[in-house]
Amino acid sequence: MKYHIVALLLLISVCNVTQSTAQVINQNQLSTINIDDLSDSQIKSYWEKAQAQGYSISQLEVMAKARGMSAAQVSKLKQRITALRYATPDSNSIATQEEASVATSDLEKFGLDGSEEMEFEKNPLFGFDFFNNPNISFTPNLNMATPETYQLGPGDELLIDIWGAAQNNYRKTVNRDGAILIENIGPIYVSGLPINKATAKIKSYLKKIYSGIGATGASYNKVFAEISLVGVRTVHVNIIGEVKVPGTYALNALSTVLNALYAAGGPTENGTFRAVKVVRNGKDLEQFDFYKYLIQGSEKGNITLRDQDIIIVNSYVSKIEVEGNVKRPGVYELKENETISDLQKYFSGFTSDAFTQRLIVERVNGAQKEVSEIVLPNQSDFLLRDGDKITVGAVIDRYTNRVSIGGAVYRPGNYELTKGLTLNALLQRANGLKDNAFLDRGVIYRTVDDVKQEMLPFNVLDAKNNKLNILLKREDSVHIFDKYELKEKYTVSIDGAVNKPQTIEFAEKMQIEDLIAISGGFKDGADVEVIDISRRVADGSYTTIGKNIKRSSTNTLTVEGTAPFYLEPFDRVSVRYKKGFTVQKNVVVKGEVNYPGSYTLTTKNERVSDLVAKAGGFSPYAYIKGATLTRKINTKEKEAQLKQLEEIIVKDSLSVEVEEDKSFKIGINLEKIMELKGQNSKYDLILEEGDELIIPSEKQTVEVRGEVLSPSLIRYDKKHPFKHYINYSGGFSNKAQKRKAYVIYANGDIKSTKNFVFFKVYPKVAPGALILVPEKPERDRMSVQEMIGITTGLSTLGILINTLV
Repeated sequence: MKYHIVALLLLISVCNVTQSTAQVINQNQLSTINIDDLSDSQIKSYWEKAQAQGYSISQLEVMAKARGMSAAQVSKLKQRITALRYATPDSNSIATQEEASVATSDLEKFGLDGSEEMEFEKNPLFGFDFFNNPNISFTPNLNMATPETYQLGPGDELLIDIWGAAQNNYRKTVNRDGAILIENIGPIYVSGLPINKATAKIKSYLKKIYSGIGATGASYNKVFAEISLVGVRTVHVNIIGEVKVPGTYALNALSTVLNALYAAGGPTENGTFRAVKVVRNGKDLEQFDFYKYLIQGSEKGNITLRDQDIIIVNSYVSKIEVEGNVKRPGVYELKENETISDLQKYFSGFTSDAFTQRLIVERVNGAQKEVSEIVLPNQSDFLLRDGDKITVGAVIDRYTNRVSIGGAVYRPGNYELTKGLTLNALLQRANGLKDNAFLDRGVIYRTVDDVKQEMLPFNVLDAKNNKLNILLKREDSVHIFDKYELKEKYTVSIDGAVNKPQTIEFAEKMQIEDLIAISGGFKDGADVEVIDISRRVADGSYTTIGKNIKRSSTNTLTVEGTAPFYLEPFDRVSVRYKKGFTVQKNVVVKGEVNYPGSYTLTTKNERVSDLVAKAGGFSPYAYIKGATLTRKINTKEKEAQLKQLEEIIVKDSLSVEVEEDKSFKIGINLEKIMELKGQNSKYDLILEEGDELIIPSEKQTVEVRGEVLSPSLIRYDKKHPFKHYINYSGGFSNKAQKRKAYVIYANGDIKSTKNFVFFKVYPKVAPGALILVPEKPERDRMSVQEMIGITTGLSTLGILINTLV
């Protein structure tokens, strides 16, 4: 049932009858559709969708038959749609609303609602993408007013409204004889008449029973009549030749040649866009030029189609490829005797940087190619041939009358080279020199032979005072130096107990207090009486590097009346901290202690035992053997340690991921630390900022990882040795390197397996331990050739030894 609905959706949404769309439709699904399985609301939803896209029942009938739907099912579909057109839907029916929503969701699911744009590959052939674009529709608009020249024919449906002194309405279809039948009037033949003449004829017949139609507008028995076209007949049009989907199409009678081409998917790449022929009653009627429609909006030849019209799309006459600096590069079709001027209209002219004096034409001449040149506008009537390729180049990046000036002038940039332009005149155009201009020397970069470049120095002051008479040439570039660019940039720097240590640009008469204020002032703990200045020394001595100057300041940075001390370029100011000044350092204790939390170090030699005492000792559940100390390290130490760890893992072939931690564990023996109460104990480490002492609770398991058959978490028993936990994990795997197995204890200590001759002494296991079994390194097996080579070498060596003996 679901697939049948999908297939019908694909059929009704065939608004873009292109080759790609036709390939999507599954004919096997269409041939198995049972219309009786579809509800009225679903049929209605699909029919409304088809109407919105401009299709009639007859068109759906033709397309369904062409795509494999049986004649019986097509007939049922037509009957169901016809019955729905005159039925009054129950808008209050919940089931109907639900079914309609399902149908709508199906449409959206398969992308048939037209709300999403589809991507398509563009074709360089001009006009081809018009029919290939799935995001546009070019079906005729049935909601527009009926053209007065529209000729009625069998199948057209008319609505006749009567109001005024009499009221009535008739909905009549023009029969095969070309007439409409009205009760008490008889047949009225309207076939072949334009809609305006048919209206007048019908009104004249209606006067037989509605005499008030002829009365004046002020008469009390006036009857009004209006005739409108409410149903357009279907015409069958044959589209043949170079189109994507040739065949017979059922189109509404308002369709034009362009509508028919769009329904057939448009011309193929070999088809013509310039001479689409319409044949009616065996005679050539019109030719439609699609290029003129796109460029000029011309509707000539785009006539309204009639039943049994034939549209013929022949092959193209000639195609020209255009590339380069044009507004619309691509491939264009030309008619016979069309010239380069006609082609310019199609590619919309040249870009602003195009070199239009000479166009390069590549042409096939027999068995070879040749190159021709078109000189515009002298050869505007140049005739092009099929296969020609036109290349439009760009103008060269070169100026005929440009000079430039840059550097310490007020208006640097490019200027026009006029006749007799001198250096002094160019300086005046640039609004003169800046105050920071270096007056002793400037340079002119001059191009020689359009390739080489030479440099001409000059005195800027003489040029300013017009003492130099230097004539400028094309592409000359004048540069005026900034006097501050010609020396090293002077700076001063400050560090130590200030809020913003930095290096800034040097300024004359800068004092120490100025630099401190610029750097955010003193930090808490700064010793304002101890400030060191490091200064460069240039005394010609090889032993002296610099000199240190000691100064003092005040916390308020006030200006004093004493002789000021001025800084010099490249001075380095260091503000010292007071003796013994140290910011608070915190450590943390976690786990099974009475008062876990953060504590501040009071002395520089405070140890682990002191921290335990501050925390109130251990809780009854503390596992002292598993205690660890976590310490943060600096970045360089961290990188070195991680690198070493990675090397160990690669060497032992462990499948263990290394994570970059901000801290590392230190194995400690808390039992021995507490036995001696911290007195002269080598185990009692001095604490550092950020240390974390972790006292875990009692551990009852052992983890086994690495090259065992089943890595596991096993209950700890002090009676069981190392091999017991390996056996409970399935034993060693074939790749296990038994002599390299080791244990990582809960406190961070590591012990490895010891090997003595053929015996292995495995480390003891403790609660919370991690057993790691590394993998054997992979070794390349010796090939047969290598074995033969070694054997041959040994044999030869044996023979030599035997000979010598």
